[in-house]
Amino acid sequence: MGEKRGQTEVLKYDFNTARELHVKLENKWYRVTPREFRSWNGERKFVYTQGVEIIHESYEGPIYYWNTNKVCKHPTNGGTQYISYMEREAKIRPTERHLL
Repeated sequence: MGEKRGQTEVLKYDFNTARELHVKLENKWYRVTPREFRSWNGERKFVYTQGVEIIHESYEGPIYYWNTNKVCKHPTNGGTQYISYMEREAKIRPTERHLL
């Protein structure tokens, strides 16, 4: 069904998706899906258990644009990074210099 919406590539996850994934929003931690976690510009952490001990581990991995495998090099704001926020650079072709 995703092909109809243009989602033909498999998303990369650079972390263990079986763990509890949390993001921080306004001084409160929220549990999110792996898709939201990979695109979040802000504090991110894993929560998992080892025996009876609960471990909180912060995550400092790459931020991807929402629903793509493109790495967000310059995040624009806090929260989820969408491809529509990406600044586009206009490149002039050699034959279009007379338009300047």
